[in-house]
Amino acid sequence: MSIIEEKNLEKMESLLSHSAMGIHVLFENKCIADALREVKDDKDFYDFDKMKKVQDAMTELIAKKTYFEKVAYLRSLETDTYHMVVRAYFHIVENTVRANHEFQH
Repeated sequence: MSIIEEKNLEKMESLLSHSAMGIHVLFENKCIADALREVKDDKDFYDFDKMKKVQDAMTELIAKKTYFEKVAYLRSLETDTYHMVVRAYFHIVENTVRANHEFQH
């Protein structure tokens, strides 16, 4: 099991911040399109086993210290797991953007 250090979490937050601005350095555009194109219904994404698999993969991704280690790890994943990680990543990005841009009353 990977241990997430605060530094690694900060690096991941920086990558997410860049993604919120449209700069997706962890994933190639074609891979993003492939992963998101296959989505017909998000209900399958919330299956317990799939969620556990995504959680483990995201934890491992965050634990990687460098950008190159993160990319190498992503490339080592099976296609299905990789696509689930892409989907989870972009759910996080989308939710972050929404949370930061909602009007405060």
